[in-house]
Amino acid sequence: MKLVVAVIFSFAFYLTSFSQENWVIDNAHSNVRFEVGWEDFSMRTGEFKVFNGTVISQSREDLSDAEFTFTVDASSVDVIADRLADHIRSDRFLDVENYPEITFVASGAEKTGEDTYVSKGNLTIHGVEKEQEVTFTLKGFKETRNSYIMGLEAHLTVDRTEFGLDWGSPRLAEKITLVGHLLYKLETEEEEE
Repeated sequence: MKLVVAVIFSFAFYLTSFSQENWVIDNAHSNVRFEVGWEDFSMRTGEFKVFNGTVISQSREDLSDAEFTFTVDASSVDVIADRLADHIRSDRFLDVENYPEITFVASGAEKTGEDTYVSKGNLTIHGVEKEQEVTFTLKGFKETRNSYIMGLEAHLTVDRTEFGLDWGSPRLAEKITLVGHLLYKLETEEEEE
């Protein structure tokens, strides 16, 4: 009897492992943008040009048990005014020389609608790690010539002062909104090798 239970357990574990899918961001077809209020009347906008991330999931229909990783190259910030971009990269704000990456890591998400989720994870900016809530919408899946693609739209609002980013206050608003339009590719065995 013990042998039968062990065989069933091993088979179930094998099926679970086999069904796991690794999705990797296609940077060229994705973008991460942000906006922050300026002088109460205007809005500064920009984006990060370099980032990467993965989603590891057991199901395409439900990402509740998915594991998320996302990393941004902080020095890749881009805004209309070069001078402002230099301020953002400097030790007065992101200090990219000492803190080159912004990261978000989460395990699991709560389904809030047919295609919407909320995921709580650890966000690290400027060397400060805080629990943060990210909402995202699963835009769908599509088969390509070589594999599959998946679209996610993520939203995040950050109080920058909680991460020690005080430069620009009070002219620059404390809350920063980030929106990611992210296209993921299903990683195949050939790509993993």
